[in-house]
Amino acid sequence: MSLRATLRERLLNIWAGEPWYGSASKAILEDISADEAAAHPLAGAQSIWETTLHMVAWTEEATARIRGNHPGTPARGDWPAVTDTSAAAWKAATDNLRTARYALLEAIEKAHEEDLYLQVGKPGEAGHATPHTRAQTAAGLVEHDVYHLGQIAMLKKALRKK
Repeated sequence: MSLRATLRERLLNIWAGEPWYGSASKAILEDISADEAAAHPLAGAQSIWETTLHMVAWTEEATARIRGNHPGTPARGDWPAVTDTSAAAWKAATDNLRTARYALLEAIEKAHEEDLYLQVGKPGEAGHATPHTRAQTAAGLVEHDVYHLGQIAMLKKALRKK
């Protein structure tokens, strides 16, 4: 299996498949209401909504890096603020996550296999303590998503236990 196919398979499994560790993103997010998404059930923790916007931002940044753009902080910011807590705004946030994910898959698919081995940024640049490749960027996003999906699942459980 090619590196592109492996990355695509891992991402799709985390997002909508049946990962070995538990539920995929689609299953975790699909029945969360706007009120639940905006709630802060744990003191000092981000909300489900804030975490979702953070995931959108970093998915977009990973896509830019895979396309060969200079790395940096996401254009939306690291933790974008929730400015509207309506049901329509929550749907838009989850739609934005889906759109960002499709754009990432497209960037991986359009990349030449050998380009996935190119280094992102230069060591010593902001956010680049150690060199990593475009493929490692995509793999890192898998880890990032799993970490935050675990947080969302815990927040969802805490909200529904009350």
